[in-house]
Amino acid sequence: MKFSFYIFLLFLTFCFSCTKTRDVLILQGDFVDSTKNHSINYDIKIEKNDLLEINLISSNEEASNLFKDKLSTQRTIVTYSSGIPVKGFLVDSDGNISLPLVGKIKVSGKYRNQIIDEIQEVLKEYLKDPIIQLNLLNFKVSIIGEVKNPGTFNIPNEKINIIQLLGICGDVTTYGNRKEIIVFRENNGVRKEIHVNLNDKSVFLSEAFYLKQNDVVYIPPMKSKVLNLNNQLFIPFVSVASLILTTLNLILN
Repeated sequence: MKFSFYIFLLFLTFCFSCTKTRDVLILQGDFVDSTKNHSINYDIKIEKNDLLEINLISSNEEASNLFKDKLSTQRTIVTYSSGIPVKGFLVDSDGNISLPLVGKIKVSGKYRNQIIDEIQEVLKEYLKDPIIQLNLLNFKVSIIGEVKNPGTFNIPNEKINIIQLLGICGDVTTYGNRKEIIVFRENNGVRKEIHVNLNDKSVFLSEAFYLKQNDVVYIPPMKSKVLNLNNQLFIPFVSVASLILTTLNLILN
């Protein structure tokens, strides 16, 4: 009787602590045919409260310097939680920025190239062949849940995919649910959830594979972790039951 009971305990422990291999391995299945065109426009759209860096390149040095001087006085200084001040043009609550010679222009909801073309077209009245460089200074993504190093990460090159983000944060923990990852994305005040299955190679076609600025990635725990926590609560009761059954076994024998 005692031997059978210990076998039963061993079986329970195995059930509670077991994590399926197929739930841990990522990118399973067949790759999508690489000869097909799966191109998507990954260029960023500027949103309200974004911070923009705008620079001018022109052959007219005198006019360029005048423009640059005005730019430097109109930039906004923003200090992030890291304590590092960043200077740029803050998109206001109406989605606009104000530039010297250009005036107020609407930038929210527009792609970078659209804004550059609009600025360059206005500056052609004052400068010969103006070239505008525009960068987003506050491109950041966050990851929380079952990862080794959760947090918010600034991305200098403004382009990152979900696998690269996992590499930055130290990967998913053993108990992370790779099948039911959620990406929270906000666009013009509208928030949506995008579900991602990292276990399947079809993740490369997901709209959330390439992350957008201010995306939040959540890695939920697998059920096995919850069961394991319950198991820790269950073990003391098993120990008491074992003691009682052992005592009864000695008495009866």
